Amino acid sequence: MKKILVLFFASMAFAAKTVTPSVPALDTDGCYAISTAEELFGFADIVKASETHDECAKLTKDIAVNEYVNKGGIISLSGDTVLWTPIGLFRGVFDGQNHAIEGLITQSSDSSDLGLFAELRGFMSEDGKKVAKLAVVKNLGLRNIYFEGLASVGGIAGNASAAEIRNSYSDGSVIVQNVAGGLVGKAEFVEIAESYNRSSVQSLRKLPTEVVAGGLVGYTSGNLMIVNSYNMGSVGGDVFGGMVGASEGKLSIVNSFNAHKVTKAVVSFVGKYKKEETNVDNCFYMDDNVETPGALGITMEQRYFQNGVVAQLLRDYNKDGVDGSVWGQRIYEYSMPQLIGKMLVRGVQDSIVAKSPALVEGCYQIGSAEELYGFAFLGSASHYADAPVCGKLTKDIVLNKNVLLGNKLNGTGENFIPWVPIEEFEGNFDGAGHTISGLYYNDEYSYDAGLFKSVKTTDRLREVKIENLGIEDTYVKASNRGSSAALVSTINIDSSGTVTIKNCHASLFSNSYASGGLVGYYITGKLVIEQSYATGRVFGDNSGGLLGVAYADVDIINSYAVTELQGGDNGTLIGEIDNKIKVRLVNSYGIDLLAAATSRDVYPLIGCVYGKPEVEYVHVFSEQTDAAEGFADGTIAAKLHSYSENGITGDVWEQNVGVDSYPVLRKTDGSGMTTITTALKTSSVVVRGANRMIEISGMQAGEAYALLDMQGRLLQRGYASSTSVSLKVVRSGRYLVRVAGQVKAITIR
Repeated sequence: MKKILVLFFASMAFAAKTVTPSVPALDTDGCYAISTAEELFGFADIVKASETHDECAKLTKDIAVNEYVNKGGIISLSGDTVLWTPIGLFRGVFDGQNHAIEGLITQSSDSSDLGLFAELRGFMSEDGKKVAKLAVVKNLGLRNIYFEGLASVGGIAGNASAAEIRNSYSDGSVIVQNVAGGLVGKAEFVEIAESYNRSSVQSLRKLPTEVVAGGLVGYTSGNLMIVNSYNMGSVGGDVFGGMVGASEGKLSIVNSFNAHKVTKAVVSFVGKYKKEETNVDNCFYMDDNVETPGALGITMEQRYFQNGVVAQLLRDYNKDGVDGSVWGQRIYEYSMPQLIGKMLVRGVQDSIVAKSPALVEGCYQIGSAEELYGFAFLGSASHYADAPVCGKLTKDIVLNKNVLLGNKLNGTGENFIPWVPIEEFEGNFDGAGHTISGLYYNDEYSYDAGLFKSVKTTDRLREVKIENLGIEDTYVKASNRGSSAALVSTINIDSSGTVTIKNCHASLFSNSYASGGLVGYYITGKLVIEQSYATGRVFGDNSGGLLGVAYADVDIINSYAVTELQGGDNGTLIGEIDNKIKVRLVNSYGIDLLAAATSRDVYPLIGCVYGKPEVEYVHVFSEQTDAAEGFADGTIAAKLHSYSENGITGDVWEQNVGVDSYPVLRKTDGSGMTTITTALKTSSVVVRGANRMIEISGMQAGEAYALLDMQGRLLQRGYASSTSVSLKVVRSGRYLVRVAGQVKAITIR
């Protein structure tokens, strides 16, 4: 659990300690180079005594005016307090050079204009309508600050006019009786860019006047622009906003977000404003209640801030000189968008820097792991633009190596880079015959796990297609109340919409409540799975070789699953179906690999059937209806291959008997399937008998065998774990051995 860090000041009575100011040296640019607290105080004295107040300063190191220690989650002073007197009027340039000042503390309940600077004020034109020269603060961090005052209190400046604040932040506490902001108390003719606030901005009511508070700026009388910035500090007062408390003039907030709820239920970016003079574009406010009106912003659930969707929406912005590429996020390490310029997905030892793939003729061309992660963020964000996104693989992609050992996770998973599932996907994804291997997602608190977390669209005319794609060496695990699958965890589309999965395959371990080889949980619309298959282990209360749970119409055509099924209501093709839906299984089959190994009955094609759905079985096969040897010796393959009815043909089916243990789908252009020869071959199996033992040699691992009496009654059956099998018989006599498409008679004496 993360510790909550709190600035703690015992009864607000400070034991004061003084600092002896020293004059910082000038660097080659003529700027004061500040490296100590003493030099910071010395620079303040220089500005105070200046006639022009337009000096230049640079930090050369992080500076601690007051130092802190962390005791049980509470940050407290490590010694006596050094009180800060704000730099008065400043009209120059202060460059933090990406260093931070820690521990600025000012407590003066009857004073105004408090912050690092009391007043930032550049130079205006003679008519007072245009900025002639800006006062600038840039590349500066303020940590563990505490400013308490009467009015106009801000982390960087109490007052700012004709000023620019860029790439700077404030983190601590700002407390006021009248007007306060995390960065600036009062502002006019100010631009804030690529900056943020984490300071708590709260009221200390001692006056009858209303308290105005804002995450970045408390009050503006006009001409305030905020771009590529955010607030994560708590805000409270009478008039308050996530970004600005109150505005009485021209205000523009662009490509920014507020991710902290203030002290009341409904939060606006701006507490009070003039509608005709206020522009808020591509800005987001965090609230899990999506019905909450996000005044002047787009309301987004917390999960979209955490999974990269908001960061990608911000990155995509490029308009009127505002470039959103400064945004990024550390997925799985940092829960919110940041101004780091790249999307990072981190594992323990390695990391992926996501890269947006090239867009060619309206479709993203994906040729690397970095581009696949980049497409994931684009795909998840595309739902909010109501524009379906297209992706196409140009190469095989490896995300991790050796994720599975057998059909289980290889190790603890700590060394694998986790996948970021694509959410609410609507569009087309074409594997173009390529594979994605090493997909790893393991989150017992998540409700969805898969390449696509969800497919969701409300457009009944839109068909979502996933085709020609292989998913291999993949581990997906979600909550025991959620769903998981290699391709799509959850499908929830318009009741008239269609999702088509064609020429796809998966080899995986899947574990959740509704667990499937290709699809986990299917709610509305129509799903078509065609010429696709799954192998591996599928584990859950409702597990299906291809599909976990279906609450809407499904067609499965020319497809199969050969899986190890574990859990409750399982089916070799579908785990569970609900009442009042139509399910059609055509020219397909399912194999339950664990039935013989665990001495239980073979699972059916559909595990659990609620109510009276309309189920149509058309030329389908399982070990409940057909002997196991028929799958190995080419009998079932021949039946599947010869099927031709209602426009569906079985010419996609083949088997290399003696090599393939089951019927397989031959490769078609762009399908991604394994190439299978068209001829049915026989293997050179030798059967010998002695001492009431039958020895079968020359087999293929996984090949089916059966022992029958002379009347054709089944006595034993199974699958070879190596190239030979030994069978014990209870009495002498003649027997039939069926293996590799052959039936051989043997006499045991």
